[in-house]
Amino acid sequence: MKNEQVRTKMIAELYVPAAQKRFDVRIPLDLRVHELTRLLSKLLSEVEPGSYAFDADAVLCEYQTGNVYSASLTPREMGWKNGIRLLLL
Repeated sequence: MKNEQVRTKMIAELYVPAAQKRFDVRIPLDLRVHELTRLLSKLLSEVEPGSYAFDADAVLCEYQTGNVYSASLTPREMGWKNGIRLLLL
């Protein structure tokens, strides 16, 4: 039997219009989007205190279309791949 590694994290490009910045972030594949969104918002408020404030109502969206991702699903369930581009609004 092969020793297969199950990926637990991935790299995403996160664009934050409120801060007018892009970040490469490592995100867990099995965290629900609503939890991931709060985590990213909190992290950005600490890293960019002058340009981003924590927002409990923030949403993660698909970069090209602006479609909001389902808060109850995980990145793994949605089939996200390394390099996905996200918006934090």
